[in-house]
Amino acid sequence: MNLAYFRKSGRSIEEAVNELKDQAQKAGFNVLGEVDLQGAGKTLLVCRPDWLKQLLDIDHNLVGFLPCGISVITKDGSVLVGTGQTAILKSLAQHPQLADLAAQADGAIKELVDKAAGVEALKPTAVKLYSTMSCPYCQMEKKWLESKNVKHEVVYVDLNQQAAQEMVQKTGQMGVPVTEIAYEGIESEYIIGFDRPRLEQILGIK
Repeated sequence: MNLAYFRKSGRSIEEAVNELKDQAQKAGFNVLGEVDLQGAGKTLLVCRPDWLKQLLDIDHNLVGFLPCGISVITKDGSVLVGTGQTAILKSLAQHPQLADLAAQADGAIKELVDKAAGVEALKPTAVKLYSTMSCPYCQMEKKWLESKNVKHEVVYVDLNQQAAQEMVQKTGQMGVPVTEIAYEGIESEYIIGFDRPRLEQILGIK
């Protein structure tokens, strides 16, 4: 299961860091600090004040989810721009009042990463819905995907033991629905539950 989001860049570390700062400010982020990674690159700490206010209004214990760290690093001779914040935001989505914020933040941070790296946004290549025959939320998601004309595959894990084991190995989850979003060139992303805001954001559905 991919817990981070990194993109390969054709820019130098300095160029990518400068672009990251510029794009962050344009998108309404405050750049709170910069950490030198001792020759391996830099990490910028960024935060959107409106996101922080929403977290405080709902539960002050959630403020630890921010700020967001976005790193520009070198690995095997290449410059990579990315963040592990997407994994943290996925856990936020489990809070019923924060699903929309988690989807919005995930999309905005990935957009920052893409722009700093100077690459196009990733586009899904396939959608797979892990379901059971009796799961009402799975049926809701299936009907929703069909209503949005999203091509997808449905796998019934109660009828396919191999698929059930595969789902657990990839996600650590035994419950359904689980939606696998495949991309070209990086690991798949997994959405736990029928998380409509995240699906809309990932699939580009308005």
